[in-house]
Amino acid sequence: MCLLKVILVTAFLISTLSAFHGAVEGKVTDALNSPLPGAHIYLENLSVGTTSDSLGNYFLELPMHGAFRVIYQFIGFKPETVTVFVEHGQRVKNNVQLKKSAIPLPAVETKVQREVIHEAKGPTPIVVIPKRAAEEAGKGTIGEAAALESGIQLQKRCSACEASEVSIQGLPGRFSLILLDGMPLFSNLASRYILDLVPIEFVERIEVLKGASGAFWGSDAVAGALNLILPEPARTLEARASYTRRSYGNDVSASLGSNLNPVSLSFIGAHGDRYFVDLNHDEIAENTAYRRDLLLATVRYFPGTHWRFSTGASFGDELRRGGAIVPDSEYGVNPLAEKVHTRRWDLWHSTSFTKENKELKLRLAGSQHQEDGIIETANYSAFQTTVYGELTGGIEKTNAGVVFSQQHLRDSRLFVSYNEFNTGIWASGKNLSLPLGIIGNDFLPALRVDFNSDYGTIVSPYGALKLFLGPLDLNIAAGTGFRTPTIIFESMENIPAGYKYTIRRDANLTRESSSSLQVGAARRLLTKSFIADLRLNFFRHRVANFITAKLDGLDSISKRAVFYYYNLDEVAYSTGAELTTNISFNGNLSATINAFYLVPKTAAHEILPFVKRWAINYSAAYRLRYWNTELSITGEVNGPMMVQAVHGMDSVYHYNSPVYAVMNLRLAKELGVFRLALGINNVWDYYQPPLQHHQEIEYYWGPIIGREFYASITVNL
Repeated sequence: MCLLKVILVTAFLISTLSAFHGAVEGKVTDALNSPLPGAHIYLENLSVGTTSDSLGNYFLELPMHGAFRVIYQFIGFKPETVTVFVEHGQRVKNNVQLKKSAIPLPAVETKVQREVIHEAKGPTPIVVIPKRAAEEAGKGTIGEAAALESGIQLQKRCSACEASEVSIQGLPGRFSLILLDGMPLFSNLASRYILDLVPIEFVERIEVLKGASGAFWGSDAVAGALNLILPEPARTLEARASYTRRSYGNDVSASLGSNLNPVSLSFIGAHGDRYFVDLNHDEIAENTAYRRDLLLATVRYFPGTHWRFSTGASFGDELRRGGAIVPDSEYGVNPLAEKVHTRRWDLWHSTSFTKENKELKLRLAGSQHQEDGIIETANYSAFQTTVYGELTGGIEKTNAGVVFSQQHLRDSRLFVSYNEFNTGIWASGKNLSLPLGIIGNDFLPALRVDFNSDYGTIVSPYGALKLFLGPLDLNIAAGTGFRTPTIIFESMENIPAGYKYTIRRDANLTRESSSSLQVGAARRLLTKSFIADLRLNFFRHRVANFITAKLDGLDSISKRAVFYYYNLDEVAYSTGAELTTNISFNGNLSATINAFYLVPKTAAHEILPFVKRWAINYSAAYRLRYWNTELSITGEVNGPMMVQAVHGMDSVYHYNSPVYAVMNLRLAKELGVFRLALGINNVWDYYQPPLQHHQEIEYYWGPIIGREFYASITVNL
């Protein structure tokens, strides 16, 4: 706590002693007014720069006021240099149209700042995690990359199967919605597939919206949302392949992309496998063994200035084994062995028409998720199909839309069949500001009304305000969200050996709803020698009808532990603070320090289980430009979480996990088109026996393996 207080005070003092000197903003397009995403914009002879987003927009803050030469560069186009004069505190708008080069231009190294986790420019407090930042931190999957942001935890709620969830600001993972280019993937069964299966190479960046945001996304957006943005090829031919050999498995991925204006194509494939690890030699694995394969393809067509078409599809296949290490023939008889085979198909399409400040967009998506295997010596199967459609339109000051979704779910653990229909109508402001005198601001109001087949009419308001207060950008956001309980499976750990789970639901189980408030301050410090991003955020969630489970008893005849799911009478709260710092010195040295502290509890002062109550994570990267080598270090210190376990007959015990630390090292070297990397995870050979070891059922608090070595080679063409 002392360290956290020092960090908070330091960030506050630094931010209040700084000043906003000015900025240049605008849009980068080609001769047909099509946006150029990923264009480099930087100041001549200064290590200050940025890149354009997916719509070609950019925002470049200046280290001082005065005259600057701004260089605009995009591969395959002629660079453009513009001289701008910015007065103190002024934001100059400058749109640039680049012309194609007759001779293909090689990639030129620019003095663009290192891609770090940062807050997007806009009224909603969206945090952006670039792919490059995740790769430099040695993160391999979407779930691992998301956990780079403060206040986000990648949780393993099941020791045997290790199904992952993303917990945002202390609320369970079922409250976090996952989206693909803005289209919900509906995380009932998809969370494990998305978080553990998808490698970070498959996305350009992850956008994180914290807080209840049902006005935008509807169902499941109770704690927040993760929006996965797919990469778009910028050159005629782009190819990338990577192979990583680990102590306990392998990772292979390859991508191929081509931008043949007006058509672009991209194909990505990945394979990963992990072996059983049994550190204490008791025939019970401390990790989950798996084999994963994933394919993804997208086609984009931009026939002119106004129309944009995009179609994509993906297929994922995974075989996961946990618990007892046994041959295939024994999975049906050994109560400690589990095996689940997962297959998922996704198909999506987007059509948009844009003219000046008007836009019309149609998005369609469908998915099928299927699982089967053996759990608790019984055959298990689950099947989910989802159809999603959205029609939205926007004019100068307003956006509005109609959303339709249908989910069909069968799960052998809970019920035979379940169907849910939902229609939502929403509207939000666009480019609005409030009359606050000389205080610049962006304002975003939004309202959504959902008509749900099971839970009636649901109203979800939302509002966000961003103030530009000299040295600070201040964010204030408040909203509501809801979740319909199609499936609940968050059982307690460590039931006695030989017993199986039986789940019962209250016949009147109703939807969970949340309201949240976020207040945050952000500041970017720019000088000739370093760039620093500072963010401080305070939050409070209030969840009504929180669903929880209680142990009804152990049936010694049927050998089943019966859990009963019901809505709490009292509300649940999650209150806390987050701090994020990113510092880059002339592009050679960069560092981050993130911290969060939260209090997750009910109105009856009962702590919510399986949630870390505080954590500090850090990273540092040092680049030797002459040798094209980078040394990085990442680590974390994790606070306690409360875990529930079943002991004896009808008894539930509560434990606090210990505080534990993790440190990882990574060395990477550039050799032309090749990139080599060596790494050590858990440098101190972290190995901690379970705090409790009850009849061969284990629960590990920290990393599921000891020290892990890995080596990788990546080819970029």
